[in-house]
Amino acid sequence: MLVAALPLLVAQRFGAGTELVDSLALRLAPRILFAPVAAGLIRRFGPRFPVCAGLIVTALCLIALAVVEHAGALQIVVLAIGLADTIVVPGLLALRAATTPVGRNMEANTTFQTIDRLAKILGPPAAGLMLTITSPALAFPALAGGHLVAAIALCRGIVASWQMSLEPELAARSGLLREATATMRENPMLWALVLPALGYMISLGALQPFLFWLNHDQFGLGPAMWTVLLAAQGTGAVIGALVSNRLAKTLVDAQSLLTAYLVASLLEGVTTLALVVAPNHALATAMLIIGGIPEMVAFAAYFTLIQQRLSLARQAVFYALSLPLMDLFMVVGVLAGTLYSDGWMTLRQFWFIAGASAILPVLPFLAWRPLSRGT
Repeated sequence: MLVAALPLLVAQRFGAGTELVDSLALRLAPRILFAPVAAGLIRRFGPRFPVCAGLIVTALCLIALAVVEHAGALQIVVLAIGLADTIVVPGLLALRAATTPVGRNMEANTTFQTIDRLAKILGPPAAGLMLTITSPALAFPALAGGHLVAAIALCRGIVASWQMSLEPELAARSGLLREATATMRENPMLWALVLPALGYMISLGALQPFLFWLNHDQFGLGPAMWTVLLAAQGTGAVIGALVSNRLAKTLVDAQSLLTAYLVASLLEGVTTLALVVAPNHALATAMLIIGGIPEMVAFAAYFTLIQQRLSLARQAVFYALSLPLMDLFMVVGVLAGTLYSDGWMTLRQFWFIAGASAILPVLPFLAWRPLSRGT
């Protein structure tokens, strides 16, 4: 709901131009700058309590958004939400890895992603409806209440019988960067995961403002219809969960998982790029649904490969390295929206460049077989 409600609030109060792009970027910026700090907290205290604290901070910020009227003050609150996200996002990934049943990574990751996508189907339209029939003074405290419920459920519902602590040989090393370098050197397959994912994050960052402008500027529809486009991709992902569960029985080795990840990434990128020629809202919705199907397969294969190839401690190092990069490239995608909002490009030119960024990095790895040599 917050994914849709925050841009709608910014657009309602300050317009859909630079302020909208800035708010999207400011929420991601702390995750780039302070990810090592967040990784240190998670590795020291475990992920559960830092995630709970981040959810509570987010709830307080949402209450503040209900009354903020000045653009600068609003951006400061958005920045604080981004700081909370810096802990919440990697912390949830660590919790996911720790609670995944042994040998059932693909099914578990599909389940996690299905839950995530169901929330993204129901959330954006609900946020749009809430802001249509009520005011921000009511809507954002309601969102804050949802975050508090999540924090309470997490703190009370998980017994901390495990610790996200580093292996002794890792703990003895001098720093996070050295550990991350060793992790990548010992597992070259990770490059085939990370580099296509970075291109995908550029496209994903650009997608949100693009869909807003596509809905409003090209189709001439109101903001509420934008939330339908946001939900469409999630709908495709739920369908993709069924495909992913079927594939889980056949994708048993690392090479087949890597191939599935690359092929699914390519299909998702091509389908999403096709939005550049969508003539109406209905067809754009259908394209997003279709593109969401391989996206789910790619996500499940990505996390399954990481969980299979890396220990919990190595996963903490990997996410500490990769998540800031992912967020940085996502910010690049968001800020690329200024090419359209400032009049440098047409909407179609902007999306052709952003959409192609998800396709090009995949192509070299489709002919690469790093795992066939036992790496």
